[in-house]
Parts: sequence; C-alpha cells; structure tokens
Amino acid sequence: MPLYTDQEKLNIAAMERLFDTTNPEDKSLLFAEDAAWWNGLPLVGGRGETEHKGRAAINGILTGATSGPSDSKINTGVDAYDVSTIRNEDCVTLADGNYVVRQHTMYAKTHGGQDYRNVYCFVFRFNEDGLIQYLTEHWNTWHAHNVLFNNFPMEPAHPEG
Repeated sequence: MPLYTDQEKLNIAAMERLFDTTNPEDKSLLFAEDAAWWNGLPLVGGRGETEHKGRAAINGILTGATSGPSDSKINTGVDAYDVSTIRNEDCVTLADGNYVVRQHTMYAKTHGGQDYRNVYCFVFRFNEDGLIQYLTEHWNTWHAHNVLFNNFPMEPAHPEG
C-alpha cells in the first residue's frame, strides 16, 4: 500500500465522498466553481458536449441520473440509471500529488428496470484548495449508449390512421 501525503489523503477522501450514494450532501461543492468534467459521450447532460464547465453544469450531471424517463409524449430514448440503486465494486484508487485515479465497476438499475453494469475510470485533478478542478471520465461509451440512450420502444404501425 502506498504511503500518501496528508494532501493526497484529503484528495482521496473528497473523491470517496463523490461516490458515496448514502450521503445526501451537494456533491457539486466538491468541485471548484470553474471546474470541468470531461465525459466522452456527448449525450450526458443532454447538451451535445463532452466537457461540462462550471459547478452548475457539473451539478446537472450529478443529479441528471436521478430523473426518470421523460413523461412527455415524445420518447427521448433515455433510460437513466437510478442513483439510489448504484453499487460500486472492484475499486482501485491511486494518488500522486494533485491527481487521484479511481477505477470501479458500477452496478445499477435504470428507471425502466434494466440492469446496468459498466466499468469506469476517473482521473481527478485537485486544485490547491483541495477541490476538484478537472475530472476526466472514461467508460465503455458504446455499452452505455446502447443501454442508457438507445431505448426506443417498437411503435406499432397504424395503417388505417
């Protein structure tokens, strides 16, 4: 087990708080006001972007998975995972200076009742105040797209009108 500095231990603790689904705190406050979160799937956050800048945009990512499928008559095809069902296993954490890397397998249920499992690797860069300044999220985006963003039900034909 590596010997970490006090600052590295604080950074690891902040990262662990981010993934603690039993703690209702506002997780966006773990990020600097001008932080950015990069996610390789431009469907996250619904804005067609891969880099989400600012605490408000990051809060949208953090809370977006809590909302269920759209109630409108237009099916968006999105079936977000239910945050209350998340469990992370096989966690590996490493820290070096202002960086923390965490890999885990996430299990959850989607709001539509599907089982969801994916492997994630996060690279955190902390600022001098101990806040997350930049987060890079790596995951199997092909799998996530197929499970979370490609859920259009088969619409029956209506040949007579």
